[in-house]
Amino acid sequence: MNTVVPAAADAKYSRVAMLLHWSTVALVLALYAIGWYMVDLPKGPARGEAFALHKSLGMTVFLLTALRLAWRLRVAPPTLPATIVRWQRTLATTVHRLFYVLLFLQPLMGYLSSAFSPYPSTYFGIPLPDWSEHRPQLNEFFTELHVAGSVALLLVIALHVLGALSHLLAPGDRLLRRMLPW
Repeated sequence: MNTVVPAAADAKYSRVAMLLHWSTVALVLALYAIGWYMVDLPKGPARGEAFALHKSLGMTVFLLTALRLAWRLRVAPPTLPATIVRWQRTLATTVHRLFYVLLFLQPLMGYLSSAFSPYPSTYFGIPLPDWSEHRPQLNEFFTELHVAGSVALLLVIALHVLGALSHLLAPGDRLLRRMLPW
């Protein structure tokens, strides 16, 4: 019996990798939308609810990223086609590694900022341990790191989207289909 091995451009990511990728995309988009919205709210219940949701979704991204990394270490992604030149391979690898670093650091910096604030942290309503007292300087320091990380993540997202669009717009290029479930 002959087994047909798909060409590198036609080989797809696993369904699990696709689910983790697109779930992370949806959560990160929601986090940016909530993050920009919540900072302009006046102090009160709506602001507290927005911050609580933002924190819970951020922690979910942290957990999903850990799952993604574990999955990727266990199940190798499809190889890039030979037509992808060296600088593009290097850029793609760098962007993917930056995603993992930032998707771990962003929630961590947000959590540390929250840990040094006077407000309790919860995960979808479940109280988290309060292991630190309110320290305004540390709260501000980690908040600034969180904001800087959000800018860095936006830049990496822009590079990723530009790379995806370059494959989508190139005649005969099927590389983008590897991450699409259909």
